[in-house]
Amino acid sequence: MLASLRLSFALSNDKPLKDVKDGDKNGAVTFKLAKKDADKPLVELRGVAQKMYVRGDLKAIAELGGKSEKSKSAKGAKGKQALDELLKKADQLPPSLDAVKGAIKGDWVTLDTKSFEEFGKSFGKDKGTSGKANGSLSDSLDPKTQKQALEAMRKALMDNAKFADAGSKDGADHVKVTANAKTVGKQVVESLKPLKDKLGDKRFDKFSKWEDAPDKDVTVDVAVKDGMLSALSFDAAKLDKEAKGELPVTIGFKGGSEKIEAPAGAKELKPQDLMGAAMFAFMGGGGQGGAKSPFGSDANSPFGGPLGGGAQDPFSKSV
Repeated sequence: MLASLRLSFALSNDKPLKDVKDGDKNGAVTFKLAKKDADKPLVELRGVAQKMYVRGDLKAIAELGGKSEKSKSAKGAKGKQALDELLKKADQLPPSLDAVKGAIKGDWVTLDTKSFEEFGKSFGKDKGTSGKANGSLSDSLDPKTQKQALEAMRKALMDNAKFADAGSKDGADHVKVTANAKTVGKQVVESLKPLKDKLGDKRFDKFSKWEDAPDKDVTVDVAVKDGMLSALSFDAAKLDKEAKGELPVTIGFKGGSEKIEAPAGAKELKPQDLMGAAMFAFMGGGGQGGAKSPFGSDANSPFGGPLGGGAQDPFSKSV
């Protein structure tokens, strides 16, 4: 399934790259995941002017997952039926939940990431903790620490890698870079230990997992065109101890990307909207009177449990 996907990532800024500083708020970013043979993305995200925009094609995502599990055809058919029912009944949501309806239908919605963070904290998940104390991955590193961390990774690669000229193809010069994943991973972790306090526990723990990399040689094909890096190609299966076969991955680079703009007509999706949609479904399907739930109480309900016979409903009275 992964081999049939195409991932694109782009950054833009109204300043030259050399003038962009840490914390600069003028940049924009976009992320798209699509099938190789399709123009419409499965998922697309844009970050513009400190706002996050997202849209997803739920039906296409479900179809992609179904194709990858041919042996579970009965389960896949049931899931498809539930999704079709959800898409049809989304139109019956009240106007106050238009953002939820739009998200289900694949329209653009905008998210205020801070409001979702605050919503999570209101449940006590992060109460009594601070980002610095826990070494949150979202904390910004000071420029000096960033430089030291990158230098540690660069040195680990250069100390253990072998380089070989691979000739030219399609106007690009190719170089094969080969290194043992486990050896490089161990050296990176050792080099970062003096920076543990600055990196924070959570970030350092992420790096520590590199020591568990498979004891395999990984070869990366580096393509250079017109003096600039144009592509990196490697077998991602080499990074998994249990993987069998190959999983070729190519990462392409190109400059001059189009300006990234905020999509027109995006509605704001708030955490309360998601709670409201869930409660609306429960109130209508739970026999408590009022307006009939657009998600029904029959066996075809995609929510299952008391709303459709399946997994336990998280909003049932027994909770």
